[in-house]
Amino acid sequence: MLTVFYDGRCGLCDREIAFYRRHSRPGSVRWLDIWQHEQALATANLTPAQCLQQLHLLDEHQRLHTGVAAFVLMWRAVPRLNWLATLARLAPVRWLLSLGYRIFLYWYRRQPHVQQCKLGK
Repeated sequence: MLTVFYDGRCGLCDREIAFYRRHSRPGSVRWLDIWQHEQALATANLTPAQCLQQLHLLDEHQRLHTGVAAFVLMWRAVPRLNWLATLARLAPVRWLLSLGYRIFLYWYRRQPHVQQCKLGK
């Protein structure tokens, strides 16, 4: 079973995770809001600050994956997105996805509503 750590206080993250929850294979993913599962974070040697930077996921062997690598594993658990996980195996596609994710994160972190988000609120 995969374990996905997400920011339950972020409206965008919450909506995106809700989509994945609805469409993933039952029992294939454990969805953990970083603000409600501090012990699980500590067990994974993660902090909320790290998880706010990009997506973090533990695979079935408890290996940590971040960013696009985490998304690819999550897409495999969603039958309607499995084609995207398969496509992401190609190096040029993976590179483009990584570039797109970095650009998105750069833009998103600079949005006024995100700037107001602080640890501990």
